[in-house]
Amino acid sequence: MNFSFKVLILSIINLVLISKSNCQNILSKDGISLGNRNEFISSCVKSANQTTIKFKGIEIQTTKYCSCIADNLIPTLNSKEIIKAVKENKMKELFLMDKNFDIVVNCAEGNVKYNDDFKLGQSSGDLEFQKKVWIKFCKNGFMKNTTNEIITTETAEISCTCMFNKLLAAGTSYKELLNNFDENSPLYNEVVLPCVVSALDTKLKKENSYNVNDIKGVNNKSEIKLIDYFGKGYKLKIKIGNVSKYFLFDTGASDLIIDGDTERELLLDGFLKRENYLNKSEFELADNNTIIGQKVKLSNIVIGDFTVNNVVLTIINKGSLLCGKSFLDKFRNWEIDEKNKILTLYK
Repeated sequence: MNFSFKVLILSIINLVLISKSNCQNILSKDGISLGNRNEFISSCVKSANQTTIKFKGIEIQTTKYCSCIADNLIPTLNSKEIIKAVKENKMKELFLMDKNFDIVVNCAEGNVKYNDDFKLGQSSGDLEFQKKVWIKFCKNGFMKNTTNEIITTETAEISCTCMFNKLLAAGTSYKELLNNFDENSPLYNEVVLPCVVSALDTKLKKENSYNVNDIKGVNNKSEIKLIDYFGKGYKLKIKIGNVSKYFLFDTGASDLIIDGDTERELLLDGFLKRENYLNKSEFELADNNTIIGQKVKLSNIVIGDFTVNNVVLTIINKGSLLCGKSFLDKFRNWEIDEKNKILTLYK
C-alpha cells in the first residue's frame, strides 16, 4: 500500500492558480479563448512561488507543474464551469472532482518534493481542504492496490478519513510515513489496520439499518405467521420481486440469504440487474470452513403487509434460503410470540 503526500499541498497552490483574471489565459474545452498560454503559466508560477514561501519542508517545481495544468487540465474544462466556479469561489472543488483529480495528481507527480521533516497539517493552508485531497488520493490508492473485494469506495473513504485524523494527531513526518508502511510497522498496525477494521464494521452495521422511508405499508405493524419446521425452527414467506419463497427464520444468522437458483430466477425475471451487485464477503460455516457470498441491494421485498426497499442480501450459490437478523434491522422493532408462532414487525 503506497501512500504519498504529493498532493497535499495542491490545496494551497490551487487556491491561487486560477483567479478571475487568470481564467482569461488559455483555451477551454468548448473552444472559448482564454488568452495566452505563456502568460497563464507565468501568472501561475508567480502565484505558486509566493504561496510556497508559507510552507516548511516543501519544494515545488512550479513551472513544470503549471505547464502541466495549463496543457492537461484547463483544456478539459468548459468555460461555463470555470466561470461558475470562479464566481462561487469553488475552483478548489472543481479541481477535486473525480473527472479532474487524476490529472491534478499526474501533474503533481515528480514536481512536488517533501523533505523528511514535513508533517501533515503543518502548512498555513486550509486544513479541511488538505483533508479532502488526502482522502481522495488515499481512496485512489486503496482501489488501485487492494485485492480484497470487501473494500469498497465507501469503506475506503471511511478508512482514509480515520487515517488522516490519526496521522495528524500523531504528528507523523513524511520520512516516518515512507519508511514504516509495511505490515510489521507501528503505523500499519496502529493506524491503517484499526481504521480499515473500523470502516468495515461501520459498513456492516449500516447495510440494513432502519429507515422508515424504506418501509411501505398502510399499518404501523404486521403480523407474520411462522411455520414450524420439524421442531428445528420456523419458516416464513418472503417475496422478492415476483419470486416468492419460504425462508428458514434464524435470528442467530446475520444475513438474508438466497441461493444460486433463486438468483437465476431473479435474473431471468429482470428484477436482479448488474447495478444491484455490491461487494463479496466471507462467511464461516459451522465446520470452520469459509465460503464466499455475493452482496446485492434490492428493493420491493415483501414480508407480511410491508414492502421493504434498499435491502442488502447475500447470494450463496449452494446455500439455503435463510432470513437472518440483518433483515429485521430494517424495521423499527420486532418481536416473536413463541406460543402463537407469530413474528410482529413494527414500522
